[in-house]
Amino acid sequence: MSIRKDANLLSSAERTELVTAILELKRAGIYDQFVLRHSTAPMSSIHRVPAFLPWHRRFLWDLEQALQRVSGNPDLGIPYWNWPNGDANASLWRDDLLGGDGDAFSLAVTTGPFREGQWTVVNSSGTDAGPLTRAFGRSGERTLPTQADIDQVMAITPYDSQPWGQDASAPGFRAQIEGWAGPNLHNRGHVWVGGSMLPMTSPNDPVFFMHHCMVDKIWHEWQQRFPNQGYLPVSGGPFGQNLTDPMASTPAASIGSRPIDVLDSTAIGIRYDDATILPQPTYIPLNLDAPPDASGITTAGEINYYQLTLDRRETVSIETFGDSDTFMTLFGPDDRTRELATNDDGGASFNARIIQTLSAGNYFIQLRLFDPTQTGSYRIQASRVTSAPPPSIPVLSIGEPPLNASIAAAQESDLYQFTITTAGSYTLETFGNTDLYLSLFGPDSQTMQIAEDDDSGAATNARLQLDLQPGTYFARVRHFSPTLTGAYQIQLRSNDSTPGIPAVPILVVNAAPVAAEISTGGETDLYRINIATAGQYTIETLGGTDLFLTLLNPASTTPQIATDDDSGTGLNPRITIDLQPGSYFASVRHYSATSSGAYRIHVTQG
Repeated sequence: MSIRKDANLLSSAERTELVTAILELKRAGIYDQFVLRHSTAPMSSIHRVPAFLPWHRRFLWDLEQALQRVSGNPDLGIPYWNWPNGDANASLWRDDLLGGDGDAFSLAVTTGPFREGQWTVVNSSGTDAGPLTRAFGRSGERTLPTQADIDQVMAITPYDSQPWGQDASAPGFRAQIEGWAGPNLHNRGHVWVGGSMLPMTSPNDPVFFMHHCMVDKIWHEWQQRFPNQGYLPVSGGPFGQNLTDPMASTPAASIGSRPIDVLDSTAIGIRYDDATILPQPTYIPLNLDAPPDASGITTAGEINYYQLTLDRRETVSIETFGDSDTFMTLFGPDDRTRELATNDDGGASFNARIIQTLSAGNYFIQLRLFDPTQTGSYRIQASRVTSAPPPSIPVLSIGEPPLNASIAAAQESDLYQFTITTAGSYTLETFGNTDLYLSLFGPDSQTMQIAEDDDSGAATNARLQLDLQPGTYFARVRHFSPTLTGAYQIQLRSNDSTPGIPAVPILVVNAAPVAAEISTGGETDLYRINIATAGQYTIETLGGTDLFLTLLNPASTTPQIATDDDSGTGLNPRITIDLQPGSYFASVRHYSATSSGAYRIHVTQG
């Protein structure tokens, strides 16, 4: 009997047993076979269709059997990722289980048993494709599903509805839990993790199985709540989706490969524990303009929580004092999961300081030390800002001469801010002899990445040319090599006084394919697509290069709207999507960060 527990609640011995078993499957090549099974299965047979839930239940069961064989423990179960208690601070992301978020720039996971150098991912051809990557909350979904979201989906019947997946948003439990309608449960988890969890090779990240275990647990509980709501369609649906049809890419085993064979979790040896609700942190009140509150981090890895309540719109400074190197994150209003800002050294010395104009509401501050292995004391204060404060982040002004700067230490990055008041085309560029990497975030967000570049400028300089809407943007500059330093200049300028002039190559709908090339490892090509009429469009590449395609809508609060790896011919990506009139951007990179190659790209309608 497989006993599936909340991953946060696994004991140290249980964590070691699970990680050891996963690493053994990886060593033997078995784990990668699961990745390939998922990535090569027909997309239209296992996603956006009724069989989504039974297919993945059987997929989990098969991995569980393999884990039990190599561990010698017949009760070893895949733990579930309890989303409401599973954000970046949850214990499942500790070094003894999954490891944490990816690097802010490369996205490579550098902690835990699946870190860079210890764990490699494979592409859909089974070839090594570099380290595991993650980007918590930075790929279009900033938060995880809440218990209220789960409860909302749990109340929905029937299981599915016609046309059985041809319309992914058709009413029904399956479409809601998969994330094509309603509060978005399954899809949101993939996008929140980001990185290796985005393409069809997402089982490369072991959290995939914990994520789908949570999905399966919710389905199991839904089945218990509605015993008379069976699987649909019983018959009459597309082949592979009916109750007694064999499911795609599902090998023979001691249990069958049809939906009907896996409907009863208990019958196939699965038992979920009674989920324990983890205690919520205690938030210490911060009173505006009160004297600094003395506190400290007394245990390595500890986080202190504060709450600030405003009864009207205020410009507020939240700041620490003392000798400890603090890191502060601000959430709200009235939402403990909506991140507004982070800061490391904006205050005196190594202290954190966030200055924000905030509306009335409750705000939540999480405070930790920059080095999670350290402890130390500090004082914290929230105060009104009655005059215009000096910006804690250097400001770039449009059209001003280049600003002199320097990456003075290994691992350092520089952050800049600028405000766009008129929509239009702008260029952000570095100059000098230092090999730089540039990332752009916004509008009005330090965490929502909208563009990045390595060598599009002169020599090894970075250059971004984008159409930007009004708002405040944040640019982060780092050395391409995290161990090197060097001086540089940075400048922001308008490309034209007329808004909307394209600053990147344009792909004309239904025109001949455009020839292009990824000439160096890590390079990204960006294209603009102008859509005049609403309809279905296909963006795809052609040729023999293994590419990854991302479609962006810069006017959206979640700019990334679609990604694809190998849905086109051979190893080419293809995105088919319904688009409304407007300007979109297509980003093309090689699947392997170290490879290059020629390709063609085009856009067609219909």
